[in-house]
Amino acid sequence: MLESRSKWYLLYLLVYLVFIAGILYGVMNRGKEVTIVSDTDYQQDTGVAKSVAEMRNKQGNEPLHEVYKDLPVIDVHSHSVHDLHRSETRDMSHVTTGKDVWGKYGIDKTVLFGDVSAPSAVRTDRLSWRYYQEYPDLIYPSFSGFPLERGEGGVERVKENLEQGYLAVGEIYAASIYSPSSDVLWKGKHPYWGVLPDIYQLSASYRAPILLHIDPPEGTNINYLKTALRKHPETIFIFAHANVFNSPENLDPLLAEFDNLFIDFFAGFTAYNSNSSHQLEEFVPLIEKYPDQFFLGSDSGVEIGIDKAYRAMYELIDQLTPHTAVKVAYQNYERLIEEQPPTETQKQTIKELARELSLEGKTFRLNKRKANELIFSLQDQLRSQ
Repeated sequence: MLESRSKWYLLYLLVYLVFIAGILYGVMNRGKEVTIVSDTDYQQDTGVAKSVAEMRNKQGNEPLHEVYKDLPVIDVHSHSVHDLHRSETRDMSHVTTGKDVWGKYGIDKTVLFGDVSAPSAVRTDRLSWRYYQEYPDLIYPSFSGFPLERGEGGVERVKENLEQGYLAVGEIYAASIYSPSSDVLWKGKHPYWGVLPDIYQLSASYRAPILLHIDPPEGTNINYLKTALRKHPETIFIFAHANVFNSPENLDPLLAEFDNLFIDFFAGFTAYNSNSSHQLEEFVPLIEKYPDQFFLGSDSGVEIGIDKAYRAMYELIDQLTPHTAVKVAYQNYERLIEEQPPTETQKQTIKELARELSLEGKTFRLNKRKANELIFSLQDQLRSQ
């Protein structure tokens, strides 16, 4: 009987101590802010190249996008926020558009924006962010709506957007004469014009890539691009559709001299546009020579259609060595995203949301992308209360 009472006594004591410990823990952590640790370490998956080789060994008569369906692919240049918006707000069941196109062709992530270097781009930038909030697993948001003239607030807008959480800058019309959209209001006169130097420096401080439209890709424009590359070695410059009306011979010396220059390769133009004077295979040796400096972009299939733009991506992938194919398909760009640290605005937003949700005292290891996704999750929790 005495032994039984002792057991009950010990059980009550244990419950009481756990209760007291819980109270003490709550008191100690009450009002204590969450801790945010910057985690920008990117570890690429080294086994994917072997998987690509296996995909090729099993290759039959199926389309290439089905052969490589298990290879992640990032489209680094898409104006298709308009298409996505239409598909989300109207009955578009009669056509394949928006997310359905990405799904059909195995596009895992899309760097999404809309209009470029024009006041209308401010609205499409907001749409890009809106759909990023809905589909963070499919979209990397970028923005293009800011003026390049000094004194018009362009630098301030870039800073505001980068602080908010946008993961890329551009496409920016740094220079344009022959593009169908060359009359946009906020284009530059060359790649070192107006506030572009300030924006380059700002982008570097956030480690955000900046996508530059430069046409024609020669002469003064390239000289100013070199100036930008030399004076801003920490800035991640992406030469938009650099293969368009351009040759491997022109790109080689630029890539050899500047490791902060990356190429958005519009395979669709080279493969399917009748104005192209080159074939995809002519660029393969250059890509193999600089495998860390190339990405794939669709440019939303301008002049050829999005289907051909995506098919051409896989036609190029099929000609690259497995090691290079994996880098160009997704790892090169994924690294740029994963190595961006969380911003002060993101940190403050997380702390405020954590207080409202009584999550004080927690520690989060985040980069900028993860910080965005955590914010979206916390906001959803708050709305559901």
